[in-house]
Amino acid sequence: MKCLIISGGEYSPVKLNEKYDLVIACDKGYLNAKKMKIKPDIIIGDFDSSNVPKIKNEKINIIKVSSIKDDTDTGLAVKYALRNNYKNIDIICALGNRLDHTIANIQMLDFILKNAGAGRIINKDREIFLLGKGIKKIKKDKNKYLSIFSYSNKTKIDYIKGTKYEIENKTINNSFPLGVSNEFKDEYARISVKSGEVLVIIEK
Repeated sequence: MKCLIISGGEYSPVKLNEKYDLVIACDKGYLNAKKMKIKPDIIIGDFDSSNVPKIKNEKINIIKVSSIKDDTDTGLAVKYALRNNYKNIDIICALGNRLDHTIANIQMLDFILKNAGAGRIINKDREIFLLGKGIKKIKKDKNKYLSIFSYSNKTKIDYIKGTKYEIENKTINNSFPLGVSNEFKDEYARISVKSGEVLVIIEK
């Protein structure tokens, strides 16, 4: 089952071609949802940045939490989705404005991956996701670059093919950005990860 999470970061409307079984807005993310004319099924947060009475008037299920907590509102939404067996999770409006929240949202992709899910952060200019062991095909977008970073201390890559710069049997680490700004060559780029995790960013 697929879940869409609308965070309270920089507003970045995207064209969503997916059909989602559950839509969660995170606190201020409710305002982003309204701008995109998306009605969430659930709103989760401490509501330190949005108008609770106004939300209540719209008859949406609200999960209010204490502002003293160990999770971000987006983190709470991710945990709710995973707990209810939504394993494919797209997160929008999760970048920009505050760097600390941007980093936290990227880290949530790792949490999703480690809980047997697949997560993506999407905005109008980019897509971000993590890959663990296995093979991934990525469809070409001629107007975008493909960057790959080691998210683990060390990541062993069997190969990266279908790109301008291809590699085989390479170990990369998270202390040097070796895979920045590659380009698509074929219709699909193919990445095979032997061990570790890679952070993939596709952007203009």
